[in-house]
Amino acid sequence: MGKDVTKLERRRFLRLSAAGAASLAVGKLPAIGARPTAAAMSHRRRIENALAGKETDRLPFGFWWHFPNCDRSPRRLAELCLALQEKLDLDFIKFSPYGLYSVVDWGVTLDVRGGMQPPVQSHYAVTKPDDWRKLPRFRGTEGEYLVLLESQRIALSEMRQRVPLVQTVFSPLTSCLKMAGRETLLAHLRHAPQAVHAGLEVVAETTRRFAAEVIARGADGLFFASQTANAGYLTRPEYAEFAKPYDRIVLEAVAGRSWFNILHLHGPRPMFDQVLDYPVQAFNYHDREAGPPLSAMRKRTRKCLIGGIAENTTLVQGTPAEVDAQVRDAWMQVDRRGLILGPGCVANREAPAENLFQLRKSVEATAGR
Repeated sequence: MGKDVTKLERRRFLRLSAAGAASLAVGKLPAIGARPTAAAMSHRRRIENALAGKETDRLPFGFWWHFPNCDRSPRRLAELCLALQEKLDLDFIKFSPYGLYSVVDWGVTLDVRGGMQPPVQSHYAVTKPDDWRKLPRFRGTEGEYLVLLESQRIALSEMRQRVPLVQTVFSPLTSCLKMAGRETLLAHLRHAPQAVHAGLEVVAETTRRFAAEVIARGADGLFFASQTANAGYLTRPEYAEFAKPYDRIVLEAVAGRSWFNILHLHGPRPMFDQVLDYPVQAFNYHDREAGPPLSAMRKRTRKCLIGGIAENTTLVQGTPAEVDAQVRDAWMQVDRRGLILGPGCVANREAPAENLFQLRKSVEATAGR
């Protein structure tokens, strides 16, 4: 039954892709004016310098959001990610598949609501502790993983200019969260920990294999997203037991083979003390809307920070002048080094086009300052 529902949902996604493409706000952005001169840094060099804490010719810039109901066709997802990069002349592409891609093959079925509403779980794959022990193993190159690898292949092959690309990979415990729901997962890891560990071992190995394929097939790094690394959900001992060891299995599989790995910490009260030693080159978190500010994080780590944009507040409700002020403030917080401007999390699709274009203008204005 689960497989039949999954096939139905994929067909519905593909039909919605064509119908919904015309409504994408990125298509309404004005064309970028002056392009960088021949003396300007390349996108890759600008990112490499930011990761190394070196000077850049201007503030590096990344931006991403989801493409609801247009993102399960491999070609359409690739086209949309490329179009966003070209419209804003981004220094890297954060590939943005739909948020449940990592759990559909394990039996999560989707409620596809259409329009700009992303799909949600209509049925969780795990409801009882014993369900963790029954999770099948996957190679990381089949099912929904193969769909995403094909979309990545298309994007890399059809870029007009080569820019760094990082692929979204969810942490093993985050995929478990999506398979069971917040309350069920929390109950199971506290009352049936060995069952959860059995499931995590399977999920981590599948994720490791997928991450290795992502890099082998040309991505420059991972956007490694964790939705459980905040003190409002797990305790620190729980994170150390159920998240960190499995995260490292994935990240260490690409260490030395990739150069641009980002750890995204989703949610309030991030547990930085648990993750500052992760083998990544950059940290991304809700600096504007949850904190701490970039200046405070710079005192805790010399690794590159990605942030500065309030993705649900100023970007959506503010004026272009307020957006500009926020960009300039972010650049000054870190003394104009070791920062890539970006949203603290996936940007809100209700952001007006004039504010998105202001980000581009504000970034250009940092040149030489």
